[in-house]
Amino acid sequence: MKYLYIILAIVSLATTLSLLSFLPGKKTSQDDIAITINGHDIGQGAVASEGKKFGYHSEQQAELFDTLITRELLLQEAQRQAIDKEESFRESLKNYYENSLIKILLDRQNSKIEAAANDADVDNYISFLGKIVTFTRLDTIPDSAAEIPAAKGLTNTALFTDLAMPVRLLLSSLKPGQFAIKFDTGTEKYALRLDAVQPAPDFIAKNIDRRHIAEILAEQQKEQQMNRWLSELKQKATITIHNQQE
Repeated sequence: MKYLYIILAIVSLATTLSLLSFLPGKKTSQDDIAITINGHDIGQGAVASEGKKFGYHSEQQAELFDTLITRELLLQEAQRQAIDKEESFRESLKNYYENSLIKILLDRQNSKIEAAANDADVDNYISFLGKIVTFTRLDTIPDSAAEIPAAKGLTNTALFTDLAMPVRLLLSSLKPGQFAIKFDTGTEKYALRLDAVQPAPDFIAKNIDRRHIAEILAEQQKEQQMNRWLSELKQKATITIHNQQE
């Protein structure tokens, strides 16, 4: 899903390892020390944890030690050059912290969402295959059913399968004259009204994979629920955009 791909691209494993290595940790007890490098101790637990994390086996201990020693020497040299005191480094820590919080929040919210396309959803979607649809993106969201027929907006006519999947999902849930609200990544929402459905000329039906359609519909439903949640956060917030003086 788009919102997770963006966050995952920002928070990389390499950045995680580099930044966390600068943060202070617990003092290693004398009995637990595995390696000492220029007075800095690395404990047995830390060695085992790193070995497990990167897939080292017991016969590769020398290689694991060499990796840890090299990284520690590089970290010490970076600190000697006071890179950890630079504004750009502090900004990197701040960005990592904020992006990590956002990623965890989105992961948890995504895990709470339940979505499944039932047989009726799949049947409705299949019924639109091979059809030309006319629909209108309304200028405003109607407050009542009485406003729907006369509502103004931008009208389009297209082959159903040529439309973007989120638009297909929305239209396939409607009958002519009905509308539904589409949420776009928490920043915008708008109403689409289905105006007409007509058979497409020369349409040749292909084998239909109902399971695949159900999976696509469920994923789109899940994304719409996430976008609706993001939109609600924005609506509840107090936001002030101040004019910038030139």
